[in-house]
Amino acid sequence: MDQSTSALHLTAELPEVNSGPKAKSIDDRLSQELVFAMVGPVGSGCTTVAEHIKSELQSRYDYSVPEIITVSGIIRESSRLVGVEIPERSDFQAYLKKSQEAGNAIRERFGEEYLIKRVIEKIHKLRDENGGFHEGNVVPKRIAYVIDSIKNIEELKLLRSIYRDTLVVVGVFAPESQRSERLDVPLLDSEAIGVLFEKDMGEKQQFGQATRKVFTKSDLFISNDSDLSSLKRKVRRLTELCFDIGINTPLKSEAAMYKANAIAGNSACLSRQVGAAIVSASGEFIGVGWNDVPRFGGGLYDEDQRQEHGVDNRCYAWGGCKCHNESTRNDIVDKIAGIIASSNYVKSRTKLEDIRASLLGSPVDALIEFSRSIHAEMEAILSVAREGKHSLVGATLYTNTYPCHNCARHIVAAGIKEVVFIEPYLKSMAISLHSDAISEDPANIDGKVLFRQFDGVSPRNYLKFFRSERERKGERGRYLAGDTKNALPRLVIPLDAATRYEEFVIASLVEATQKGD
Repeated sequence: MDQSTSALHLTAELPEVNSGPKAKSIDDRLSQELVFAMVGPVGSGCTTVAEHIKSELQSRYDYSVPEIITVSGIIRESSRLVGVEIPERSDFQAYLKKSQEAGNAIRERFGEEYLIKRVIEKIHKLRDENGGFHEGNVVPKRIAYVIDSIKNIEELKLLRSIYRDTLVVVGVFAPESQRSERLDVPLLDSEAIGVLFEKDMGEKQQFGQATRKVFTKSDLFISNDSDLSSLKRKVRRLTELCFDIGINTPLKSEAAMYKANAIAGNSACLSRQVGAAIVSASGEFIGVGWNDVPRFGGGLYDEDQRQEHGVDNRCYAWGGCKCHNESTRNDIVDKIAGIIASSNYVKSRTKLEDIRASLLGSPVDALIEFSRSIHAEMEAILSVAREGKHSLVGATLYTNTYPCHNCARHIVAAGIKEVVFIEPYLKSMAISLHSDAISEDPANIDGKVLFRQFDGVSPRNYLKFFRSERERKGERGRYLAGDTKNALPRLVIPLDAATRYEEFVIASLVEATQKGD
């Protein structure tokens, strides 16, 4: 069937959903369906994790899990619509390059959401093929759909808008050295691998991939570091958390990252909210910090001072109510552009605006030293120093954002042995300036501070996963582990709403396909 007519054909085939199914209660119309979406860089092993999730749901929870929906397969099916021929995987370098090229071209021609709309179309069809509709009514079933994998923030937004809390986004990662080994392509040199990795993680073009941005929005992060037994334990824990089975309490790292993420809410910074928490070598919380303006006497301006004393000299309320780093940086760009424009180095017809635009795309635009704020990591370190009760030597610092190069050198000097982060910070030059003292490779940490990606439940889901609503004890106080075969997901949504939204998406997919032809 021609790709441009597949959505039209599907709309005709699928049953019309009855808007008023008979039910004794609202609970009868609550969905037991789950949608798991993988996200991760090339070589991280998203497919492996997807397969383990499928196996766990089928074997322990009596869930039906149809075929894993691969976005790469949808790209291959749609590639001829944009005139891109994707070779077989045997020529992996060409396969990956052409797949990325085709995906970008498809998004540009049919819209950023086109590929994920095709995924949603697939979910709707799989539900029908697995008995999910009866006489026009949606039938609540124990069924899950696994997506391998999403690459664009718009794709995530659309999935969340339809499936809401029944969507579980799993961020999969592995050290770059292991990712390179997994590609197992002798002809693919290290430079080519680097280009493909960077293109996969985040392209500058509007319709490109942005794995890095989507990854940070995951509900749970899994380090797939080649230890299969560890991976299986993590997948089992994930499913138990989704169904509130057994008792799973937070890891120390999850509690620390939750604290760091929560304290970031104190920040009134106009650029970003960053939080940090420090755990001593013995496992004790000893300091927290967030990014904001320092005040006399120690510490930072905060809401208590504003409410109690009417004092608030944070950037939004002081000195022009602006970001002083960005303002100063723009002043520097203006001065340099003016000097260049008045010199003999450029043609007289060159516009000042063009010179300025070029400078804003240069390293000048990455300058960060004109901020009035203390960074979260620095404030966390200073908070320990102000108390004078604990040692930072051998401690671990948790932060929701990768440290800048200024914080990195203080972290090294303080004796901290490990930094755990969630979001990247592309302006950081920590590794390029301090590769003698900092490493991102767990296999190369001898005499170096390890900066590593967070592994565990995302702070955004901390309370959702760790606050149990079920009875934990039964007769005579005996522990109740829960019945996996009949357990319901922690959070459910009305099934009819999701299917209705799917129909809207399929209709818009038809329109997008017709416009793109």
